[in-house]
Amino acid sequence: MNRPDIRELECFVAVAEALNFSKAAKALHLSQPPLTRRIQTLEEKLGSRLFVRDTHSVTLTEAGQLFLEDARATLRQLDRATDTLRRARRGETVRLRLAFIGALLDENLVHLLQQFRAAHPACQVDVVDLAPAAQMAALQAGQLDGGFIGAAPARAPKGIAFTVWNEEPFVLALPEGHPLSLVDPLEWAHLDGLPWVMVSRTAAPAFRQQFSELVEEHRLSARIVQESERLPAVLTMVAAGSGVTLVSASIRRLIASGVTFLELPAPAPRLRHAFAYPAPTADASPLADFLAELRALHL
Repeated sequence: MNRPDIRELECFVAVAEALNFSKAAKALHLSQPPLTRRIQTLEEKLGSRLFVRDTHSVTLTEAGQLFLEDARATLRQLDRATDTLRRARRGETVRLRLAFIGALLDENLVHLLQQFRAAHPACQVDVVDLAPAAQMAALQAGQLDGGFIGAAPARAPKGIAFTVWNEEPFVLALPEGHPLSLVDPLEWAHLDGLPWVMVSRTAAPAFRQQFSELVEEHRLSARIVQESERLPAVLTMVAAGSGVTLVSASIRRLIASGVTFLELPAPAPRLRHAFAYPAPTADASPLADFLAELRALHL
């Protein structure tokens, strides 16, 4: 097979991210002609154009956009493999592969990971930021040992178990200056007919299901006008005035201005933070030790 080599992938990703051959060449410590030849060779191997180039701009083709995600993943996997070998030489002989949602990472969780690393020096702890749906797929494929997925689905997939490690109320996020920010007390009826921006159902199916149940319970007409797979992007949409959204209370730390957060009418719905892992879990394993420390953390 005439497959791409690593340097070709690095060149492609550099150009795709900079959308400028000169800047990409500088970042790679290359002159521009060798970089251009690398991209041309890669396109020949793939049998597809990756970029549209003219004298003023560089853009990715549809094929290039699709290939970029896989190219990045390949380079990340190579980096992880290299790091795994490096750690093994330092005496880290077992491995714990964990995923989390970056927006939900808090001080307690960071402290837990630090404590676990200190108490288990022979264990490599690999962490990656993944959306809940991607975490579940990786767990079922045997590519992860555990994941902090946020809201757990109503039914656990076969072979997957959950433990709740934290719980917090949801709050309403709305643009600064929104008329509802002056309403006291806030009632569910005030939310009827508002435009909403949400994390996509594909990325966070359990959270979206919980939102749908709240809408039905309180008989709201909820127009979802924009979606994103990432919560920071959703907060940016709120700040831009696109709509309102629901977030867990701790998310308020992610944005300093442009968004106002209001408590929901009591009893406010709550997010139960869940950790997903393969079941059953061997009693004598890094995952079992991690689960014991996580359960002790439960707030």
